[in-house]
Amino acid sequence: MIVTVRDPDILSNLDPQILTSYLQAKGWYQENQVEKKESVWIKTTDSGEEFDITLPLNPGIRSYALRMAEILAILETVEIRSQLDILSDLITKIPNTEIQGLVIRLAERNHPGNVTIIGFVVGKPRQIKLSLSESEYNQAWTAYHQRLPVVCTGDLVKENDVFVLKKTTSFSLYDTLTEQAAV
Repeated sequence: MIVTVRDPDILSNLDPQILTSYLQAKGWYQENQVEKKESVWIKTTDSGEEFDITLPLNPGIRSYALRMAEILAILETVEIRSQLDILSDLITKIPNTEIQGLVIRLAERNHPGNVTIIGFVVGKPRQIKLSLSESEYNQAWTAYHQRLPVVCTGDLVKENDVFVLKKTTSFSLYDTLTEQAAV
């Protein structure tokens, strides 16, 4: 199954600096840069086929998400990888996102309130670290020991290849019968 990423919230949060580093690491070379507006990248495959990417450098432009979708489509063709796989390498932040998952680790005594859940980020299961209030931690403790799913909302960021949910606005047990957060 081929998945095309079209979510403007995710695409508009891709960092052009991260994408620049990614292209360099994958063997693309920068052919041109138009001021601080965009850069043009070229790659020739082993079969001699040439591809080019025009990378917008300002996430504030109106067409940024559309241009990121085009770049993902080109990378999918060149790398022969799914867009979701590529996107999971590029994602550095997803603001105000809801994650459902299972608590897999509770904090040690010297870090009360810290937990790790396993949840899906761009279609892949990932470990996500959270720092919770005492009442939320108590819910996490219950979820961990009873193997209950949880749902939480906050800003998902990647720090040193580790996902962290920051500015957590909600954390609760997830009721699988009603598919809603349990109160």
